[in-house]
Order: sequence, then C-alpha cells, then structure tokens
Amino acid sequence: MMKKLLLFSLVFGLSIISTAQTKQQDQKYPNKTLKGLQDKNFYLFSAIMDDQKVSQLLREDKILKDFALGRQTTVQDVPPKSVAEVVAPFLWSEQKIQTVGKRLVEMSKDNGTFSNLIQKLRKSHSYAHFEDYPDDELLYKAWELCAKGLDTVLEVYGTGKKPFYKNIDSISFDVNSKQYAYAVAILGQQAEQDARETNLFFQPSLNLSLSLLYANHKDEAVRYDPLDKKENAKAIQAIKTIDFGAYDYASIVVLGGGPENYRDKLSIAGKINLQLAIKEYRENKAPLIMVSGGHVHPYMTPYCEAVEMKRELMEEYSVPEEHIIIEPYARHTTTNMRNATRLMIEYSIPLDKKSLVVTNPAHSAYVEGDYFKERCEKELGYQPVELHSRLSPSTLEFTGNKVSTHQNPYQPLDP
Repeated sequence: MMKKLLLFSLVFGLSIISTAQTKQQDQKYPNKTLKGLQDKNFYLFSAIMDDQKVSQLLREDKILKDFALGRQTTVQDVPPKSVAEVVAPFLWSEQKIQTVGKRLVEMSKDNGTFSNLIQKLRKSHSYAHFEDYPDDELLYKAWELCAKGLDTVLEVYGTGKKPFYKNIDSISFDVNSKQYAYAVAILGQQAEQDARETNLFFQPSLNLSLSLLYANHKDEAVRYDPLDKKENAKAIQAIKTIDFGAYDYASIVVLGGGPENYRDKLSIAGKINLQLAIKEYRENKAPLIMVSGGHVHPYMTPYCEAVEMKRELMEEYSVPEEHIIIEPYARHTTTNMRNATRLMIEYSIPLDKKSLVVTNPAHSAYVEGDYFKERCEKELGYQPVELHSRLSPSTLEFTGNKVSTHQNPYQPLDP
C-alpha cells in the first residue's frame, strides 16, 4: 500500500520536477534538493557547470558532443515495455567511460582553463583520495567515479537493482508496474529536453539520476542542510570560543542504533549509547558531544537517529544545545566515523587531537575489529579514522583522517 501511495505521488508530482529542472539553468526557481544532491554526489559536474569557459570547450568538442546528442527518449501513447528500456540509453558503459575520460585528459593537457578547474577540485577536497595523483589522472578518476555513480543511481532507483544495503536503501516503487515505467519515461524525456539547454555530455544522465532520487523520496543526503545554519548553528558559534587545550579530547562521538519499528523514535541501543556517552561528558573529558545517525531503520523511517538523540540529550540530561553537534546522514558505522571526521574538519575541531567514540560494548568491539576495517576499505576505499587506545568496553580513542572528505556516489543517500 505504501508503494502504491508513493507511486501516486510520483506520477502527479512530475510537473513539479519538470518545472524545477527546466528552471535549473537560469536559477530563477531552482529545486534546492536536486542542486544539493548534485553537489554532494557529483561535485565534478557542479564545478564544470559553474565554469563557463570549460563548459564551452566541452560543448564545442566533436567527440563529447556526440554523447550529449546521442540519445532519443520519447513518451509513447502506451507505457514502455520496461523501465530498463527507458534507462538503458542513459547508462555509461566501461568503453564510453574510458573514451570520455581519455578525451578529457587530452583536452586538459597544457590548458590553463582546465588547470583552473582541476585546482578547484583539489581545493574542494571532494576527491581527497585522488589528491596525490597528477592533474590528468585526478581528472580521469573523478570523471570515472561520477560516471559509475550515475550508473548506480540509474540502476538502483530506475530499474530496481538491489543496492548493497537492500533493506534500507532500495527503490520506493514497484518497477514492474506500467505506471512506474510510464513515469520514468516522462522523467527520461524531460531529462533530455533540459539537457539541450546546456548541451553538456553528462547532463542527460545527471538529470535523470537526480530526478529518480527526488522522485523516490531519497533526499536523505541533504535533508537537514545547511547544518551550519540550522541544527548545528549554536554549536559552531560555541566552538569559536572553546579552549580545546583544556580538555583531554576534542569531542565525544556517539553512534546510533536505529529501532526496528515505526513507533519508537529511539531504540534501546540508542538510549544505552547516550547513557554511556553522558558518563564521559560528565567527567569533562571533551567540550562537545556529536551524535551520529540518519534515517536508517526501519525502511523509510520518518525519524532521524541524530535528531532524536540530540532531543534526548537536551530534554533528559539538560545538555546545552551549543554543546551538541548532530551528524544526521550516516547510514552505516563506516560513515558514522567518516561523517564525524568531515564535520570536525568543517567546524575547525582539532583533527590532530584525539576524540572518543562511544557505543555499546558489542558495537565498540566491532569498530575495533578487522572486519570493520575491511568494510571501510571495500565501501569507502580508505580508512576514515585511526583508532588508538581503548578506555573501557564502550569507549575508544580515535583521530580522523582528512581523506574522509572524499565523495562516494556509489552510496547516494550518504555520499
């Protein structure tokens, strides 16, 4: 029943999406969710679109122009045979990715215009894992990551391919329904039409990918933005006056544990983790508590772990709001640690000073174990933190790694 209601909303909301995308270029009525999802998942494309000189070079290139104009998507009087039929023209094969990547490298050689773009990519640290590479290789790797990220979104939220975490990240609709196939066909046609305004080779696939995330109600990656102006504003102001040298640790990071029903805002694990963290906070070990966890369990839950943990800290323990930072996006333990590190970097919390991560003993042992490191390597490509000493069965010391700013569009709900 839920999926039918969501599909009903999708079909009748297409005009809203279409209007938002049509206005994307002149920015008169931009869709903030689409723009935010693009910046967080595909910063390379945002940087290109913001650079008029690079954009013009890409439009004029004969090889890349073929990729921009090579699709024909139309909506027939009857629905298409399948969603896969609609999505297929927007996918990037390995051969196409290599062809475009090599062409971008060729165009960037000894070209000051591209040098400015690449320096912007470096300064953003959106591709921190590639920053030791030469300019041409960094550009190629950033493009490859974005192209494969587009395919991930198109396949999971278009054709219904099972994501790595199928119980929490799956598509919202029945991909076998004629109504959904028809709706995606409309989105595909609109993606093509809007792409003609920019005529950039990646635009059709990008437009459809963003529309599919939006239509599937998968806006978790930007749902609380801008954090620095909203939920974390008071803490950010307080950080400016904190003498971190007066504390043993820079912060206390509390991991979540989502409930498995739609009734409870916090699970018993979440409440236990807060009790354990409060013990460390009462001892004045750190000036800040960072609660981490997004909209995870159960599937499409309306409750965010970090938001609910912050409310619990304020209402039950009387912790001042300016001492609490929320990280409301993490969907896995890997990104609990990565995203906490990102906020430390963004908010000027000393990264070279140890912090504490607190959770129940079983979860804490997992964080310290080899399997967690293997997962980080497999899902992120690097280790987001370095663990140090264990203080108790529930508390570990750690320092964050700067490479954590690296984007990961393979997990578009928490990139």
